[in-house]
Amino acid sequence: MNSLNSRRRKILVATSAAALLASALTLPLVQQATADFLSLFRVQRMQTVKITQEQLDQMAQSIRSHVGEVDLQQFGTVEIIEKPEFLPVTLGEAQKRLPFAIKQPTQLPKGLRRAETVTLFTGGLAEFRLQTDQVNRLLEGLGAQDLIPPDVSGKAFRIAIPAGARLVYEGAEGGRAFLLDQFASPEMTVPPGMNAAALRKSLLNLPILPADLRSQLAAIDDWQRTMVVPYAEGRMEKVDIGGTEALFAKNVHSGQSSLFWVDSGLLYRIEGDLDREGAVRLARSLR
Repeated sequence: MNSLNSRRRKILVATSAAALLASALTLPLVQQATADFLSLFRVQRMQTVKITQEQLDQMAQSIRSHVGEVDLQQFGTVEIIEKPEFLPVTLGEAQKRLPFAIKQPTQLPKGLRRAETVTLFTGGLAEFRLQTDQVNRLLEGLGAQDLIPPDVSGKAFRIAIPAGARLVYEGAEGGRAFLLDQFASPEMTVPPGMNAAALRKSLLNLPILPADLRSQLAAIDDWQRTMVVPYAEGRMEKVDIGGTEALFAKNVHSGQSSLFWVDSGLLYRIEGDLDREGAVRLARSLR
């Protein structure tokens, strides 16, 4: 599993080229991104795309043969403007400091209760300054025809790390049963001169992308506000939570399960010792 995640991270970095430019690292968009204007990117919904292990392996091999190993650090520099904090607080204090209403399950399994302490994630702010010569060298190596304008080099992409809360639910005698994470939408501001729509088109035309994956990505009309999540059949299941699509997966080694979804721009995750029906029941009962 760790090896698969490592390969996937390298592929996402390489195929997105500038990494943080066009929703590649789960920082999708909210307004139409056009040249010479600031664009604010914000997650509002989730869209799954099917990808197989064979396709992942083929893309990884193609990247290695064309450009070798890819390291995000070679594309620019990252500066943390506001460092996120993880604070143990009461539920009331967490609610006062978050820009959204914290939800709780109204149908808990028998014998479970919420722990008094809530973990508050305060959020933060980072800047990524792009080195276009390095990015364009990567794009050329992968067969791209359209490159990033040189005058974008050194300009800051501002990334707002979302604030959120973690609620832990435990048994009467202690011991964590499951946790519930909920976060505001991540955001990214793109500097003037960056035509994100043109960059997306260029990335979709990269020869290393499998045709069916390219078609799935191109079919996402609302790409400015959509978080693209790879979906591997056989290891994940799509489930419905009140009309919202969610992804359920179970770790075969630990036995822990995870349910993830996006609702009205907020990100939710339930993780713990739960089967699919139990996790979905909890998610549907959130109020």
